[in-house]
Amino acid sequence: MRKVALLALLPCLAACASGGGAIATYQPPIGSNEVLRGPIEGAPGRQLVVGDLVFGPGSPIPRHYHHGEEFLYVIGGETIVSRPGVPDVVLRAGDSLRIPPGTVHWGSAGPDGVRAISSWVAVEGQPMRVDVPE
Repeated sequence: MRKVALLALLPCLAACASGGGAIATYQPPIGSNEVLRGPIEGAPGRQLVVGDLVFGPGSPIPRHYHHGEEFLYVIGGETIVSRPGVPDVVLRAGDSLRIPPGTVHWGSAGPDGVRAISSWVAVEGQPMRVDVPE
């Protein structure tokens, strides 16, 4: 009986281990799409903001900074992140980067574009993003 049950599960286990079928995912429009915003109870005056970022091939990401930290996680394609005085970083699917508060950064999407999840710590009374002229 156990052997029969195990044999019946093998195709499912193999599919799960190999990635199985594709999981349908939400496809947001091009740009920075806010998907979550809420207070951080342990940090009064701060909010967590999460964005689903989608940029087409070679799209520029203008120079800017945030008053709070940014955490970037690439889920598809690639992006180049530039910061003053630091070598450029190429991030590909599965890569992540923490950008400290006040750090000016910019970049561009890779040749196939990029999709990433970004989380920001927003500071109450401050703009979410501050553009910096070149």
